[in-house]
Amino acid sequence: MIRFSFLVLIGSAFYFGCGQSPSEYLEKRTNHHYSSTQGIEVFFHSSRAVNPGTQVACSNSYFLNFGNLNSLSGSCLINVPADREVGTLPFGLGNREKSFQFLEHRIGLQGKTPEELEKLWWKRIEEDPFEEVIVFVHGFNVNFEEAVLRAAQLKYDLKFPGKVALYTWPAGGDNSSMFGTLFLRNTYEKNLISARSSRDSFKNFLRKMIGTKKKVHLLVHSMGHQVALNSVSEISKESGSKPFLKELVLNAPDYDTGEFILILDSLLKSSERITLYCSPGDSALFASAQIHQTGRLGACSKFPGVDVVNVNPIDASLLSLGHGYYSSRPILTDLYQLFLGLGAEKRLFIRKSFGNENYILRN
Repeated sequence: MIRFSFLVLIGSAFYFGCGQSPSEYLEKRTNHHYSSTQGIEVFFHSSRAVNPGTQVACSNSYFLNFGNLNSLSGSCLINVPADREVGTLPFGLGNREKSFQFLEHRIGLQGKTPEELEKLWWKRIEEDPFEEVIVFVHGFNVNFEEAVLRAAQLKYDLKFPGKVALYTWPAGGDNSSMFGTLFLRNTYEKNLISARSSRDSFKNFLRKMIGTKKKVHLLVHSMGHQVALNSVSEISKESGSKPFLKELVLNAPDYDTGEFILILDSLLKSSERITLYCSPGDSALFASAQIHQTGRLGACSKFPGVDVVNVNPIDASLLSLGHGYYSSRPILTDLYQLFLGLGAEKRLFIRKSFGNENYILRN
């Protein structure tokens, strides 16, 4: 009965100008069978500085946590295990069926120059038969390998048939410094500088992605909003009133609420829909507010034209700092429906709210 109701809800949300029936649309969206362990290719574009003396390209030893580079594109092939909890990243060597593995590193393919690889990268995005792409921007204190694995996990668990393109900026801790390891604030401040220094790089990347004519879903987490939001706002001001993003999804934004209000008009013009997942109980954002002495966007406030979804009921049930909920099962379930085009009021496990948000997500 639940499955039938879900399909009815999905069918009611579709537009048939393209001549597709609901069943045809669903078949197109679900023709990939993510029921077993899969090798998933993650496309990435990075502003991280690199260590040219390291031969293993898809690694933390090659892509550094601090220092900006203009741009470098490539892809990594990741073995994503099916035998794990949804949303988790089980590390370790052991049984390949139960752990994520870097299978192939595709940066220096066949001795091609960086320019040739860049053209090949964009060509593969443009020629992908699926018309949609997810651009994922990670958050604070995330090294290169974790960012790639998370992008692969999102593609697998969302059963997304199109490309997932990771934008990875210089984030992570200073492994050589005990001060950086023991005092998170030092790492936070370094990451914040890196994030803001990556805005021009991300803006150029996003412009190119828009130029592929794909329907772009931009999925951002935490401090990644320091990279993405100002860039989206600037492109919007340059582009006029026509949306260039299909979905703009903001997860636990570590971003100044007042600054968001200043750029909100341009953000609304940039996207067909903006969804903000927030939590008043987010301890990481509480710490950020203490550092900045300003309210953080991810702590929940209503904004005109934005679907604000309070995840506190599910956030409180997670054994975490309360900041990584974007990869949890309830959020992934909601994102799956969101990327199908369903409005918030039609999605499962959401109820309307009359508090500091529009909706509340339930377990």
